[in-house]
Amino acid sequence: MKTRLPIFKRRKHCSSNSGLMKISFIRYLLCAVLGISTFSALAQNQTFSIEGTIVNEDDAPVSGASIIEKGSSNATRSDGEGRFVLNVTSANATLTISYIGYAPQDVAINGRSNVQIVLSSSSEDIDEIVVVGYGTQRKSNVTGAISSVDVKELEGRPVINVVEALQGTTPGLTIQQSTSQPGSRPAINIRGINTLNNNDPMVIIDGIIGDIQNVNMNDIENISVLKDAASAAIYGSRASNGVILITTKRGNKNTSRLSYDYILGMQTPTFLPKIVEPWIYAELRNEALFNSGRPTQFSADQIRDFRNNPSGSNWMKEIYRERAPQQMHNLSLSGGGDKTTYLISAAYTDQESMLQGPNYGLDRINFRTNLETQVSERFKVGLLAAYARNTLNDHAYWTEWIIEQAVRMPSIYPIKNENGDYNYPGGSNSNALARLEQGGLRTSSNGDLSGILNAEFKIADGLKIQGMVGTQLYENRLKENRRAIPGSGDLENRMTNSSQRIQNITTNLILSYDKNWGDHTLNSMVGYSYEGSTDNRFETFRIVEESKYDIMGGAQTSNTGNQEWQNEWSIYSAFLRANYSYDDRYLFEFNLRDDVSSKFRKGNRSAWFPSMSAGWRVSEESFYPESLKDVMNSAKLRSSWGLVGNNRIADYQYQATVNVSQGYNFGNTIYPVASFDAVNPDLRWETTRMFNVGADLGFFNNALTLSGEYYVNDTYDILIGIPVPGLFGGGTPIQNAGRVQNKGWELAARYLFNTGAVNHSISGNISDSKNKVIDLKGTEWINGFDVNTIVREGYPIDSYYAFRADGYFQSEDEVARGPHLNGIIPKPGDIRYLDKNGDGVIREDDDRYVLGNRFPRFLYGFNYAAGWKGLDFSMFWQGVGQRNVWMRGESVEAFHNNNEGPIFDFHIDRWTSTNPDAIYPRLTIGAESVNNAAKSNFWIDNAAYLRLKNVQLGYTFPQAWTNRISLSRLRIYTSIQNALTISNMKGGWDPEASDGSGRIYPVNRTFAVGLNLIF
Repeated sequence: MKTRLPIFKRRKHCSSNSGLMKISFIRYLLCAVLGISTFSALAQNQTFSIEGTIVNEDDAPVSGASIIEKGSSNATRSDGEGRFVLNVTSANATLTISYIGYAPQDVAINGRSNVQIVLSSSSEDIDEIVVVGYGTQRKSNVTGAISSVDVKELEGRPVINVVEALQGTTPGLTIQQSTSQPGSRPAINIRGINTLNNNDPMVIIDGIIGDIQNVNMNDIENISVLKDAASAAIYGSRASNGVILITTKRGNKNTSRLSYDYILGMQTPTFLPKIVEPWIYAELRNEALFNSGRPTQFSADQIRDFRNNPSGSNWMKEIYRERAPQQMHNLSLSGGGDKTTYLISAAYTDQESMLQGPNYGLDRINFRTNLETQVSERFKVGLLAAYARNTLNDHAYWTEWIIEQAVRMPSIYPIKNENGDYNYPGGSNSNALARLEQGGLRTSSNGDLSGILNAEFKIADGLKIQGMVGTQLYENRLKENRRAIPGSGDLENRMTNSSQRIQNITTNLILSYDKNWGDHTLNSMVGYSYEGSTDNRFETFRIVEESKYDIMGGAQTSNTGNQEWQNEWSIYSAFLRANYSYDDRYLFEFNLRDDVSSKFRKGNRSAWFPSMSAGWRVSEESFYPESLKDVMNSAKLRSSWGLVGNNRIADYQYQATVNVSQGYNFGNTIYPVASFDAVNPDLRWETTRMFNVGADLGFFNNALTLSGEYYVNDTYDILIGIPVPGLFGGGTPIQNAGRVQNKGWELAARYLFNTGAVNHSISGNISDSKNKVIDLKGTEWINGFDVNTIVREGYPIDSYYAFRADGYFQSEDEVARGPHLNGIIPKPGDIRYLDKNGDGVIREDDDRYVLGNRFPRFLYGFNYAAGWKGLDFSMFWQGVGQRNVWMRGESVEAFHNNNEGPIFDFHIDRWTSTNPDAIYPRLTIGAESVNNAAKSNFWIDNAAYLRLKNVQLGYTFPQAWTNRISLSRLRIYTSIQNALTISNMKGGWDPEASDGSGRIYPVNRTFAVGLNLIF
């Protein structure tokens, strides 16, 4: 009998090979699951069934406890009422029961068929292990600012990559998702902005730098966020923006487990601009024309007809599908024997685009194999290999172009005419839907292959040496075929091919020594590291007018081009760390790293990055009152200081590069001219001085935990370009001349409790950071065109810079008394601006203000989860307390740039003599709009928001049922991502949108159902 898994989508123009690969892959997953299930069922001959209940010391059931028959692979978990059923091989078998926060137990059955097991709380288990740079530490002994993400809280979320799931989970971790377009990358930041250059954190996956978006979330065991110098300085020159450590899962000895996860989701946009109905548009259009001194366009009969017989369309809705499916499959097999453990996993992700058109979307496959073996009592080796491949099919234009065209089209026009042909209204030479459906295809594919070989040898008690060699290969290919569209202004056929190949290698050698004597504990290590990278890129293009052919060959010599790059860099490092603890009360740590980088010239390549930290476990002191210990059982104070660096600068900046131009004409001959860029050979590292103070508190036997942080980061020697006198005759060389200070705080709490048979978990966090430019050597610069930002001493980086609005001119008398924009005479209903210098004229050079910035502040997250008798419920809220976003152009302006549209619903509340307190000025068109379109804070919105990021409801079937079909766990659930958003943003734009003209693919709301099977 053939077994088929439903395919939840149908795409046009798919290659047969692609379709067969998808179907074969899904069949492989299902057949593997069915095969293992059948095998397990046949193996259940001559077994002994044991039933039981697991409770805690308060007689409350423990849900999710692990029950394993000792010495075998038989395993199960307790259900919501703490009950379990397990088929064991003998009536004299021994069960091992374990659960986080409780001491593990071995229970001999001794012929019993029913047992009750009471688990005791274990402070040792509660004192969990935290992953740090090049090792692990007990959480109680950590002196740095480290946050561990509870990976279990991320399960079941219908997200395409790990970054989306992390938003709001950790204080100080800022993630901004301005779009859900397939292949997009949310912005990641740790503890705010420290530099005028790259602020991306360092991401390390199993010991080597990797791409967080290519990690299969089901493979992740642990995520640690290193935020201060004490935790991050061990990574030296790349740690000034923090470090994200990801550790993938390993197998467990003497067990085996097969798991399968499936999520099917439907995507819909969270926000779309609210375009007014045709008859409203016609009335407002006439009003704007009249206010601008022009003839009106629509008669009363036409407006009446628009109202009674609407025939146009909302172009913004027409370019999107009502819903787009996505699906994710994950299959993993893990386990091991006495010496060797293994994890093998495969995953498939398919996200269709919301945009109309053929075959748009993202496909990703993941494979991973993690093997470890204890060769001898002293020697252990491991092999970790992973592969991810992303294939993205998209339209051949830019999304900004598509959305711009759709927003500007008023709803009086249908996007297609009565004959089904694309409509091109007067003044328009393109059609957004035509570009999507007939404008060609852009296909990009990238492969990410990594392999890590590591070994560990115990030289003596407490002394061991570890070695690791890791390699990565990234291959990116892009093919773009943009096609001319008959009947439109899109007449260009363009074919582009590009490729990129990046090869990285990482080696580590670490010698560690751990020693305990009396009340003293020492953990130390020294290490050496080398990393190298080679990046090769090539691109070629060809443009042909009025042709449907896309071949790259032939004799064409015009409108063609190609270019090639190659970059190389390497870094050598030595590092050490020493942790000392006295009586588990007084904790000290010292880190030191020396990096030698090829990004600087000889003599400037080396830099030292030290850090030191201390902690005091006050609750372990003899004077700590026992009466207080019953309430606040754990209290630790800690502080750290250190230096970290930033090497995220372009390669070869200390070297002069050659530019070749057409040159000059001598004797009717053009002679090429070569010139050198202005450079500074004395460039050196950017350095951040970090100070952190924190506290960790535990109440009621750690049922309630609190932690808080305060930090100051001071970055100096920032690489910036300082203007030089015009007589120099060259460009602006880069110099170590800038300084930025960044301050902030963080709070996090978690509370675990039971009410009868219901288990509850509540956690929350809030954080804030604010940067300030300290030194630019007296210079400043203004960036942007539609949106202006300024970098100025004493203000946050890239603050908005514009006029300050001061209400509306309400009468001709107010207009006469001014002030006015230079060269413009406003009218009643127009925006009035503050005259900063009081000269009666508003000028950019004299009257602009610094007006906030786009970086979010007061970030918070809140998670609640509950479990009862197999049912589980969770909801996760995430938000931003303060953020400014400057929306410009067609995102908010009526009839922007003399276009026919847009007109949104909030434009209805416009200024008139009878509506003087409107939210929008008087409606105008063309030159009459110049005053109101000036860059001012009138267009800067409060983008604070609260979002129900995920809500989930699931049910885990009782073990008594699942054991009959050879399952140890069967869970079904439903989940909604981005379920609800509360925001005051105008125009229907998402509060996480980037500033500018709103030409951005929306953030999606995803409704999903899921299945989790464990054999």
